[in-house]
Amino acid sequence: MNAAAAEAPVGTCPLFGRCGGCSHLDRPADLYAAEKERHVAAALAGRGVTAAVSPLLRLPFASRRRATFTAVHDKGGVKIGYQAARSHEVVDVAFCPALDPDLAAALPRIRAIGTAAAAGGRARMTATLTANGVDLTITRETKTPARRKPPRGAKGKRRDGPGPLLIEPPTETGPGALVRVMVDGDLSFMTEPPVVVFAGVAVPFPSGAFLQASRAGEAAMIRLVTEAMAGAENVADLFCGLGTFAVPLTASAKVLAAEIDGPALEALRAGMAHTTGRRALTAVSRNLMHHPLSPQELKGIDGVVFDPPRAGAEAVARELARSDVPRLAAVSCEPATLARDLAMLTEGGYKITQVVPVDQFVGTAHIEVVATLERER
Repeated sequence: MNAAAAEAPVGTCPLFGRCGGCSHLDRPADLYAAEKERHVAAALAGRGVTAAVSPLLRLPFASRRRATFTAVHDKGGVKIGYQAARSHEVVDVAFCPALDPDLAAALPRIRAIGTAAAAGGRARMTATLTANGVDLTITRETKTPARRKPPRGAKGKRRDGPGPLLIEPPTETGPGALVRVMVDGDLSFMTEPPVVVFAGVAVPFPSGAFLQASRAGEAAMIRLVTEAMAGAENVADLFCGLGTFAVPLTASAKVLAAEIDGPALEALRAGMAHTTGRRALTAVSRNLMHHPLSPQELKGIDGVVFDPPRAGAEAVARELARSDVPRLAAVSCEPATLARDLAMLTEGGYKITQVVPVDQFVGTAHIEVVATLERER
């Protein structure tokens, strides 16, 4: 990093200090990176884990492909944006420099829909940039006055929720166009099914499904994980989601992909159904938090990838520590729970070979980490 880059801030935004999203935009780039590296190192040290932390893998600021907006209708009109830090206040957001440019291009359309969605109350809108456009999922809340019963709908049945939200299908096309809008669990319109693409394989995108926060972050983590699994013939991908790691790994290994999210598993199976030139992928439904793969089930597996929710993978790590799996790759968005899991694995005979912090949540205190381990012989 040159001197000029070291002095440059991470990013700029006119809403900094009010919006609850980005909290670290005022840090010079070198101090910002050092702070995130120290955060990971402190979490490991707090659990007695000894491992060198690699330099922060930097990513572009304008890269977020998922955003959740709140639309609220109050006496001052309609506000559409993010909630302020430690507050229920909604900060109106007409432009967000942290968004991927293709998602940012859809913001005017999202705001127009949000104005209608917030009529009479609030709405929560999650926008996700997929490979062929933006998927928008809306959940509405309405204010029911005290001591008043909701109106009756057809055939005397009570209509407890808001009425239909009529949205005209968009005329615009391109990467930033809306391709699907879901309102309160119902399809409002769809110009084409949204998909995500992993290593050339198109996987259907279930409404509101989990996806890594940025395309650049996803690519960086896929590279780190596939490097860690190089040479493995049989890999288990635990908490596989839509197949972020499982699909690329089928280029060289047979993959057992486990996940509790039914729609995600079905999407992964659908995406892999018509692929050619890849090794087999078996997708299984499994609540890994309560029923992790046992050492016996892991026999013959020579590599395991796990990317759990923020709560970590305590049960999985406990079983892996008792297994003979030669190599592991742990992906986490929460250094504290990752450190806990790594402590169990090192106590069970694994050696940490690499810990890489990935700046997927640019401008915030959050950090993604990829750790790789090998069983000591």
